[in-house]
Amino acid sequence: MMVDQEDRKNAVLLAMSDGYMRRILSSIISEAKSVDQISKESGVPASTCYRRIHQLLGLALVRIEKTIIRPEGKKYETFRSAVADVKISFSSQELSIELTPTKIVPEDRLHNMWRTTKETDDRQQQPLAVLEIRAQ
Repeated sequence: MMVDQEDRKNAVLLAMSDGYMRRILSSIISEAKSVDQISKESGVPASTCYRRIHQLLGLALVRIEKTIIRPEGKKYETFRSAVADVKISFSSQELSIELTPTKIVPEDRLHNMWRTTKETDDRQQQPLAVLEIRAQ
């Protein structure tokens, strides 16, 4: 999908020039993760992860895959990259940006649902009652 609007081109270019945003996107291309997981894997501080993910959500480069509410009432979200590939080219006449959306195959969706129901809380060693709200 080609990006046509100049302001969107500039925003995507700015996001791709930010090292933290690139590390975050790389971490969540193949599977959805919580901010804590992203922070640990990518080495990006949690507060920076929250801020950058909020910016990436605004640019539609990241999406919320699910919202999980734990039995004790704590809520968190998992995020996944909305793009699998970004191609940027620059010539004397124009800047062009092409985004390849991340494809979600039904098997992955089913696997994620199954994995979520099988997760256990390490502190209680009991299956979690998970309320999952999917954003489409």
